[in-house]
Parts: sequence; structure tokens; C-alpha cells
Amino acid sequence: MNGEGTSSVPDANSEKSQNKPSLPGRLWKWIDRRTGADKVLRNSLDEPVPGGARFAYVFGSGLLFIFLSQIITGLCLALYYVPSPLNAHSSVAYIVKEVAAGSFLRSLHSYGSTAMLVVLLLHFLQTLLYGSYKGKRELLWIAGCALALLVLGMAFTGYFLSWDQSAYAAGGVGTDIVGEVPFIGNRLRLLLQGGAMLGALTLSRFYVLHVLIIPGLIFSGIAIHIFLFRKAGAAGPVSEDPIKPKLPTEAFYPKQVLIDMTFVLAVMGVLGMLAHFVPVMLGSEADPANTRFIPRPEWYFLPMFQWLKYWKGWSTVIGAFIIPAILIGLVFLLPFMDRGLERRPWRRPIPVGGVLIILVGLLWLGMTSRLDDSRDATVAAQLAEQDQQEHAYFYSAFKPYSTPSPSVAVASTSEDPTVAQGKGIFDSHGCSGCHGESGGGAIGPSLKHITAQYPPAQLTALLKAPRANMTAAGMVPLTLDSGQMTALVSYLGSLGGTSAASAAAPPASGSTSPEPGPDVAAGKPKAKAGSSSGDATVAAGKAIFDSNRCSGCHGQSGAGGVGPSLTHITTQYPPAQLTALLKTPRANMKAAGMVPLTLNPADMKALVSYLASLGGISAASAAAAPASGSSSEAPAKAKPDEKADPSKAASATIPPTSGSSSTVPTKAEPDATAEPSKAKAGSSSGGATVAAGKAIFDSNRCSGCHGQSGTGGVGPPLTHITTQYPPAQLTALLKAPRANMKAAGMVPLTLSAADMTALVSYLASLGGTAVAPVAASPASGSPSPAPAKAEPDAKAEPSKVASVAVPPASGSSSPAPAERDATTGSSRLNGEAIFKAHKCDSCHGTNGAGGTAPRIAGQNSSYLANQLMRFRAGDRTSDSEMASIAKQLDRQQIRAAAAFLASQ
Repeated sequence: MNGEGTSSVPDANSEKSQNKPSLPGRLWKWIDRRTGADKVLRNSLDEPVPGGARFAYVFGSGLLFIFLSQIITGLCLALYYVPSPLNAHSSVAYIVKEVAAGSFLRSLHSYGSTAMLVVLLLHFLQTLLYGSYKGKRELLWIAGCALALLVLGMAFTGYFLSWDQSAYAAGGVGTDIVGEVPFIGNRLRLLLQGGAMLGALTLSRFYVLHVLIIPGLIFSGIAIHIFLFRKAGAAGPVSEDPIKPKLPTEAFYPKQVLIDMTFVLAVMGVLGMLAHFVPVMLGSEADPANTRFIPRPEWYFLPMFQWLKYWKGWSTVIGAFIIPAILIGLVFLLPFMDRGLERRPWRRPIPVGGVLIILVGLLWLGMTSRLDDSRDATVAAQLAEQDQQEHAYFYSAFKPYSTPSPSVAVASTSEDPTVAQGKGIFDSHGCSGCHGESGGGAIGPSLKHITAQYPPAQLTALLKAPRANMTAAGMVPLTLDSGQMTALVSYLGSLGGTSAASAAAPPASGSTSPEPGPDVAAGKPKAKAGSSSGDATVAAGKAIFDSNRCSGCHGQSGAGGVGPSLTHITTQYPPAQLTALLKTPRANMKAAGMVPLTLNPADMKALVSYLASLGGISAASAAAAPASGSSSEAPAKAKPDEKADPSKAASATIPPTSGSSSTVPTKAEPDATAEPSKAKAGSSSGGATVAAGKAIFDSNRCSGCHGQSGTGGVGPPLTHITTQYPPAQLTALLKAPRANMKAAGMVPLTLSAADMTALVSYLASLGGTAVAPVAASPASGSPSPAPAKAEPDAKAEPSKVASVAVPPASGSSSPAPAERDATTGSSRLNGEAIFKAHKCDSCHGTNGAGGTAPRIAGQNSSYLANQLMRFRAGDRTSDSEMASIAKQLDRQQIRAAAAFLASQ
């Protein structure tokens, strides 16, 4: 009985232990009693779906899960990323090349942004076709459209953060588009960029937008969107009534949840495979000075990029802002315009058809952009080269960022916080893109001794309001507050503010410095060889010559380049007169690009001393003695022409070669009517005059425009100039060029009568015999009629001279060069003529290869034409010289010039 009694009595402790909930259950009840989470979860999972679960409803849930994946991968990347121009690219390179699975993580994040945009578009189309915005769902639709714009903002700001060349170029294009907003566009661009150029402030602002502001707005938008969705309820299929649903419902859980999760897993699987097998490339670090790079945006911004090509000048505002704003506004207002209860798409042709037309148009624009790039051989080659460079960098070994040495980076090691702040401003505004790392000089001049030439107040004024020649070279006004400007000027002062004249170190023991030439006009004694004071002054002058980038025009050591040679400048200008010219250049010197030098007296004296050391013996009066056996006589000393400028200094005659019996006249009588071309062959006086003319031609740097021996270059060829202009008329043109010749860069020649006669004789010797009615036979026994003699056109100028047809060589059947030019109608040749006629290479280099102004060769022809049209329309007034040139061209000429540059 005891056993039975014991077994029949229930064990209270055992029953309690069986009814006691598990630890997770107790924890969930504890949370539920305090939050009501169980009720919220049940309401969400038990949400009624009219008509039952369908695959068409997966896109909303898919967007939410992809966004959560983006947040997770983004946080992992942010652990390594440094948002500064110095470290941004290197930190991304470290993630890609050094961090375990770093490339996979970055690729997953990048492909995730693309997937989010694709799923967003599918969700938009499903909602539109199903008419799910009808009923009381207007606010739900508006919230979804706002979220779509925020997703686009995330894609744009995130792409910029890698700080490679593609990202930098795309960021510049994007901020330029923002600048097209009427009235406030420029302010918005400055706010977004943090200044006039892309730099450190731009990068930090994009980082804050991408990591904090836009994600915060998206989270808020998602919460609002879900709340409004729960309030309005699911719309159901197209046959359902949007206000009073009639179809049977099915709970969201479990069937719709399983369908949604299947879709999400499929998307994540595809993204994972792409990230593993096709990693996202990373190009080399952004280089603001690289003007050869052709920017191309990501595929989702490519239609907008192509769309903007069709809008030029002032109409860009319409294409870039007004039309997109109208279309976006119509999309937002769609529920208020389509208010009928009909949801079937074939019964709503206007809203459905309108949206489909826009989508087809976007697809066509994107495909057209790709086709244009593939059809343009130059652009296609450049893009392929960029891809190869990107691929090569991506698979190269990681090179960590190293700080510059103390000798280069002055501000980085400076203890003065103001100087360090100025260095940051210098870098953030992209100043190194022109002036080089730490102001050492690159495209623009060196800033190493800038404060020795400009006091802080004057330098501040120049930075705020650059002069015309600075603006023409690409300098933009700096809009800084007083504290930032003070810091920047302090940094520039730290680069080397001691006067170059007073701080030039004496030469080392035993060194020999170039001996300064004598100043004949002033009677200045020659400095003794090895004199430390003289050598130090000359060395200081050379430093000033180099720091002011004088060699950019006048060549290394003043040997001549785009501008004239300075090797004998002090034989024509005493120090006082030369100093005055350097301080206040004459009009023709300014027209050729000469700018006033604002130097202190010590620096000016040093510069003049250096110029004197380049060679002070007049080429006109001290021509070298003839070689052995020559019986020629040297000409008498030429009188200095006080009206002459350094840019047109005339040299003397060149002595005949050894064995020549020619005699150089002591004084050539000016003969305005004589034809130098008819001088007898072998005449000693004629040969000497031609040689003297060649010396004058070379010393005045005429070959810089007209080519060696006048065969043509930037300017027209002169090989047959005397067939159109008699000597008297040609002399008059050289002394007083016409307006269009001056516009092309021609300056008056202030030569003596003898020198002018010699120059005209030389030009006649280049091919001045008038074309006879019957030319000599090109080959023995093969008579060939010569072209008829061209009638001289009194209104023509040398800049518009048409070449005279030259008979072909023996056995040649090809047309003469002039005939080829006349029969060629390609835009490339026309563009080349336009480019050269306007002296564009004086700034942009030969065929646009780059010089004092950036390289423009090899750019997209449409992009170049668009920029020129903007100058022509006057909406890019920062470069007055470019604007004045562009306004002289019509649309056809602009397209021709752009096509020529694109082909280089």
C-alpha cells in the first residue's frame, strides 16, 4: 500500500518543473511586458494580404534587407577608412590589398549599391503598374519617392570617397551639375565642395553625408513609409478595389515571408559571387592636374551625363535643372493626377505610357553614350588605357602613404599651428595641382619666394582678386575668411620668404660662376671672374628668373622659346631702361604675355645682373670674324633703336662660311621698291643681305610662329609671301600689322631701314619668285603647265596667305601641299587651323599637349565643344581671354577645333 500510495500522489515539484518556461521564453516575456513587442510582431506577421502571397510583392522587403547589408558592410569599411585627401586613397588601397577579405567586402558594398538601385526601380514599376498608389496612399507614394532620391544621393556620395581618378572626376562633374541650379546653384556648389575646388573639405562633407546624414534620413523615411503602409494596408492585385478590398486575404506569415527570404537570399548570393569573381577595381590616386583623364560616371548617372551634352551655354540650366525638376515633380504628384479607381495598367495609358517613355529615353541615352565612346577612336583608346591603368594599379603591391621629408613639407613639421592650418587650406583647395607639392612649381609658378615679392597685404589682395593674366592661366579667386587667409599667407611665407637677392649663398670654393657681360651703353665695368659678390648677385638673379617662370617663355637660361631670346638684351637696354621695362612692359610686350614684375630693388638688380651675364655683346656690331680665307668685311656698329623692345631685339648679320668671297656692306641703303628676290645668284651683296635677314628673323623668334625657315607652324608659312606682297607693302605690314594679324599675335617690328630691307630680302629668298604662266618641267622631258599666277590681293594679310602650288617632284603624281589643303574638307584640318590662328598653343602647348594652361588634347570632342560654348555664351567668365576667343568662333568652328583636339 505504501508503494501504491506513494505512486498515486502527484509530485508538486515535478509538475512545477514541467510547466516552468525556458530561459529564452522567460526573457521574451520580460521584454514583452515592458515593450509590447509580442503584439507588434504578431500584427506585422499577421498582416492581411488581399489575394494571397505573390512574388510581385518581394521588392519592398528586398530593399530593406539590402539596405541593412549596406549598413553592415559600410561599418566594416569605416573601421579602416580615413576621410582626408592624404590618406583616403591609401586607406582604401589598404582595405583592398592588405585586409583579409577586404576586396570582397568593398566589392559587396559597391555591388550592393547597384542592386539597391535595380530593386528600387523594379519596386517603382511594380507599384506603378499595379496602381498601388491609389486610394488613401498618396503620402505613402511621396515617402517612397523621397526615399528613392536619398538612395541616389547615397550612391553619388559613396562613389566619391575612394578618391581615385575616376571618383575625383565624377565628383567634379556632379558638383558642376549642382552649380547649374538657378539663383542658388553657385552657393550650393560652394557648400558641397567647401570651397572653389574639390579638396579636403569636399571629401569630409561627402563622408558626413554618406555615413551620417543620408543614412539617418533613410532610416527615418523607412519608418514613416512602413507606418503609412500599415495604416493604408496592402493594395493587393490590380483587380482589387483600392478603397474597399473584397478579395479574400492571407496572412503575411509564413508564405509571403518565405517568398521574400528566398528573393533576398538569391540577391545576396548573386552579389557574393560578383564580389568574389569580379572584384570592383580601384584606380590610382586622384591627380587634379591630370587633364588627360576622360571622366565617365557610373551606369545609373550615364543617361544624365549624355543628356547634358545636348544643352549648350545658357540652355544648360534648362537641361540640367528645369526639365529634370519638372519630371521629378510629376512623379511625386502622380497620385493626385491619376485619381480614378481603375488599377489595370492597360486602362491607364497616360500615366503608364508616360513613365515607360521616360524609362526608354533613359535607356537610349545610356546606350548612346556608350556607342559614342566606342565610335570615337581617340576616346575609346583613352578609356581603354584608363581601364588598363586601373587594372594594373589594383593588382600591384600595396604602397603605404609616406609623409614628405622635412625639406619638402615645411608646414608639416612646423610648430606654428597657423602655418599648419595654411598648409591644410593649400592642399584642400587643390593649389598643388598647379603650383606643385609644397608650392615648388609645376604647371603654375613656384611660390618658394612669393612673400619676398609681395607683402602680406598685397598677396592677400591678389589671392582674393587675381589679375587678368593670373585668371587667364587658371587662377580662381579664393573665398576665405580672414583667419583662413592669414593662415594661408603664413604658410606661403614659410616656403621661403627671404629676398632672393639678399639671401643668395656665395659660391663654393673654386666654383666658377658665369661672367656677367659688359653693359656697353652704361659703361658698366665687367665683374671680375670669381668675384664672390658678383657671382652671388648673378646666382640670386637666376633664382628670381626661375621662380618667376621666365623660362616658360624665354627658354632655359634665356636662350629663347615662345618669347624672344634674352642673351644680348643688355646691349640694347641699359640697366635703368631694362629695369623700367621689366616693371612696366610696353603694350606689345603685354600682348605677347609679358607681365609686370613687382620686385624689391635688390631682387630687380640681381635679375638685371643675371640677364647681363647671359651675353652682352651686340650681335649686330660684333658678328664673328669670317673664317680663314674669307674676305668679307664686318658691318659697322648698328645704332641702338630706342623704340625697340626686348621682345623684338634684332641680331646682326651672320658671316659667310669659310671660303666665301662675299662682302657684307657697312650700311645697306633702304630700297622700298627693289625686289630682293631678283638679286643675282651668287652676288656677294645679295647673299650677305639674305644672311643678315635670316639672323634678324631668328633673333626676333619669328620661327616660333612661322616655323623654321618660314615653312609654317603656329602662324602661316612665308615661303611665297613676296608673290602676294611687294617689298614696299610687306615692309609696311611688318611695321604696322593689321588688326587680325595683331589678334593672331603679330607685333610691330621696330627695325632700322637696313635691317628691314635685309629681313624682306630673306623672306623673298624663301620662295618669292612669282609663278610664271608656264613652269619649268618637273622632270626631264616632261613638260608640266604651272598654275596661273595668283593676283595679289591688297586686302589679304600674311596670316591668310594661300600657298602657291609647287610642281611635283619627278615621277610624283601626288598633288602639291597647297592642292591637298584646298581639297581637304575635314573638320580636323579646319580645327587645326583655328587652333593655330588663335595662338591657343601659346598657353595649351603644341596641339593642346599642355603648357602654362592644362592639357586639352585627347579629350572628348563633345565635352570640349560644350566647354567652348559655355565660354562663348559668357557663363564661364573666370577666363576673359578664353571668352574673347570663343566669342569669335561660330558653332561649326568650335566643333572643328574640338574634333582636332580630340584626335591628338
